[in-house]
Amino acid sequence: MLDELMEVDHFRTIYHMFVAALLVFVISTVAVDILDQGRLVLEFDLLFYTFGQFGTVIWSWICLFLYSLLVPYKVLSFWGSWYPKSKHKLLLSTCLGMFLLVSQTCVLCIFPIYVVNHYRLPPASSFIVLLEQVRFLMKIYSFCRETIPVVLQDESKEKNAKMPSLSLSSYLYFLFCPTLVYRDSYPR
Repeated sequence: MLDELMEVDHFRTIYHMFVAALLVFVISTVAVDILDQGRLVLEFDLLFYTFGQFGTVIWSWICLFLYSLLVPYKVLSFWGSWYPKSKHKLLLSTCLGMFLLVSQTCVLCIFPIYVVNHYRLPPASSFIVLLEQVRFLMKIYSFCRETIPVVLQDESKEKNAKMPSLSLSSYLYFLFCPTLVYRDSYPR
């Protein structure tokens, strides 16, 4: 999509204006440093502080990612395969739904906030953990919203309900692909 926008002259002009402004800013900063200090001053203290404790960010993100990759997919796969055969559909759905709700709350709601507060993460590191928390929550919600109706619809047609042609690798791709609109549910 960006390639198509770059073919439009007006967009390309705006892009070049931003690049030129960035270059002017860099040249201005270098010139002021050389004139004032007699050398180029590269102070990254603020950057290192803002992105501090990056190891904590990495291991907490890995925990969030592994949960988001494995638990919702496996729970919905299990539910999708057992729901049509079950004599206690409501009990099965309620138990698995409660398990997913409690695990979501613990791992994707409480855990990131605990990590940010307990380790006193700096601003950018906190921002990374909390934004990933929201992204994973939204992706899992979208996955559930698209998967559950397909299983219920297949079950109502007296077919063997199954996961809607989504392999684990497709789900992994879905977790990382940019999704701008999760579901078009707005009234027209």
